[in-house]
Amino acid sequence: MKKQILFIIVALFLVSLNLRMSIASISPVLENIRNDLELSNGMVSLLTSIPVICMGFFAFFATRVSARFGLEKTIATCLLLIGIATAFRAFTNSAITLLITAFLIGIGIAISGPLVSGYIKQKFPNRIGMMIGVYSVGMGIGASLSAGLMIPLQKQLNDSWQLALASWSIFAVIGLLFWYPMVKKSEFVKNSTKAMIQLPFKNKNVWSFTLIFGLQAGMFYCISTWLAPIAQSMGFSGEQSGTLITLFTIIQMIFSFLIPSLADVYKNEKAWLMGSTLFVLIGLLCIVFHIVNPWLATILIGIGLGGLFPLALALPLNAVSSSSEASSWTSMMQGFGYMLGGVIPFIAGLTRDYIAYEKQVFVLMIILCMVLFIALLRWRGDKRVNQ
Repeated sequence: MKKQILFIIVALFLVSLNLRMSIASISPVLENIRNDLELSNGMVSLLTSIPVICMGFFAFFATRVSARFGLEKTIATCLLLIGIATAFRAFTNSAITLLITAFLIGIGIAISGPLVSGYIKQKFPNRIGMMIGVYSVGMGIGASLSAGLMIPLQKQLNDSWQLALASWSIFAVIGLLFWYPMVKKSEFVKNSTKAMIQLPFKNKNVWSFTLIFGLQAGMFYCISTWLAPIAQSMGFSGEQSGTLITLFTIIQMIFSFLIPSLADVYKNEKAWLMGSTLFVLIGLLCIVFHIVNPWLATILIGIGLGGLFPLALALPLNAVSSSSEASSWTSMMQGFGYMLGGVIPFIAGLTRDYIAYEKQVFVLMIILCMVLFIALLRWRGDKRVNQ
């Protein structure tokens, strides 16, 4: 039994590994893409914004699709879609084809994300914080690997950012191999009533969760997209900026496991969320006002964002009692939340086009931090809510 549980955990980890790779790998080569394809900052930011917005819009279909085909099979299909779209980047020679792959990757992540949360609720109802931590660590490792190794990989592949981007599809193949036994063992019986599960639009708590989730997502993807290019504009080399992104993702990954695990023991969701937000705010202020060097400031931001994502992701899981409700609430939260989060990197790209100040993105994020802090102050932080 323990071996079976361990295998499920490994399979979930390998699935989650693929849910950020194709997005995080863009940042270190963003300037190469922009120059080679002759794009503006606003246009190139769509490579991040499009999948994140898709992650929002298509999340609404997650519960309906899983009700028709089953959790395990739907997650496997999404993983296959992510792998094919990522591999197709090897043949990219225009902005349109690159944006199409971003769109398809976004669909795969959008539908699988809420379902993984529902699967965790179903299989590990008493270990939600820990398993959300495993889920977050998997995404963090995927992001750190793809961001940190992109420049060396590009050099090994005849300086081709196309082949370097496509190479991450191998992890989708590995994930599918480990997830396939979950599909075979699933005892799904099609139930048309499940397809009619309604999203809780009238529940005020879900809207609070959505705002919290959307703001933290927007800040995360702003950092993921623009930290390396801004570091290069501040005098960092391509390798140094890639290392900075890797540092951010490693710190974010460590604390995405540590903070929710501690929150499982010391149960005060609101305090943990506010503390994490404070770390992000301090890190941003340190960069803008030259209080400490960018390396230390990046660590502070990584700690804060490392806590915010899993804590926000766990909000609906702690508020409901069934896996179907968990998927429904998570679909709504991630749906509107990711659409909000996806618009933010695009706005940041536009500010880089029109505002002649190298740290304009960090100022934008400081404003978002303040809004998030106010939203958390207004949220009651109830452990349990009623629909």
